[in-house]
Amino acid sequence: MESTTNPRRKALFTAVCALCGEAGFEACEKPAVETLTEMLQSCITEIGRSTRAFSELAGRTEPVVGDVVMALVEMGMEIDSIPIYARRSNRSVVPSPSVAGPPQIPRILQVGQKRHHPQHIPEHLPSFPDPHAYIRTPTYKQPISEYEAIREKAASQKRDVERALTRFIAKTGDTHTLFHDDTHLFPLIASKCASQPYLNALLPRDQLFEEDTDLTKDSKKDSDNGRLVSELLDTDSGKDESDAIDNPYLRPVKIPKKKKR
Repeated sequence: MESTTNPRRKALFTAVCALCGEAGFEACEKPAVETLTEMLQSCITEIGRSTRAFSELAGRTEPVVGDVVMALVEMGMEIDSIPIYARRSNRSVVPSPSVAGPPQIPRILQVGQKRHHPQHIPEHLPSFPDPHAYIRTPTYKQPISEYEAIREKAASQKRDVERALTRFIAKTGDTHTLFHDDTHLFPLIASKCASQPYLNALLPRDQLFEEDTDLTKDSKKDSDNGRLVSELLDTDSGKDESDAIDNPYLRPVKIPKKKKR
C-alpha cells in the first residue's frame, strides 16, 4: 500500500523520513523508506494488541498506562530510555496532519415531498420513497400540440409517403434509367403516351369532392332499384307476388302456421 493513499500510512512515512534525517541520512530510496515504514507500523500494531490483551486480562475495557508498560516490557524494550530519547537535542518536529473535512454525500434527486411515518411505524425504519415511485408514474409522453411541430411532422410524413410510392411504382412498373449498364441505379418512372393528352387538362378531375360523388352514386343506385322493382311489378302482375319478386327483401311477409301439440 502506498503512503499517499492511507492518511495513517502517510503520517508514519513522514515520521520515518524525519528519523532518517536525524540519523544523518541526506537521501534514501523510496523502497527502503517503505520497508522501514512497514516495520514501524508492525511494531505499533503489536504494542496495541498486547496492551488490549493485558487490559482484557485485568477485566477492563479501556487500557491504562500500566497496560502499555507491560506490553513494552514483554516486547523487550527499555522503559527508562524512552524519556531520555524524547528529550534529545536534534529532535525534528513533524507538523500535525491537517484535519480532513467530512466526505460529502452525493445528493439524490428528489421528486416531490416524502411522507412521514404513521404512528404505528417506528422512526428508525427507512423512510418512504418519493411519491412518484408508488403513487403514479406516467410512462408516456404528452402529445405535441404546437402548430409548427404538427405542420413539420405532417410535411415529413407526406414526403415519406410520396417517396415510398415513387419507389414502389419504379420497382413494379415500367422504368427508365440514366445508365445503360446498371438498370437498378436511379430508376425513373416511364411516362405513358396518351392519344389525347390535352383532355386531362380540360377535365379537372381533382375538383370533384367525395361527398358529391357519394351522393350521386347513392341516388343513382336508388333510382335503379326503384325502376327494377316497378318493372317487375308491371310485367308479372298476373302471377303470384312471391313468385314475381326475386328479391327476398321485397316479398311480403308470410306468417308461419302454428303447429298443434
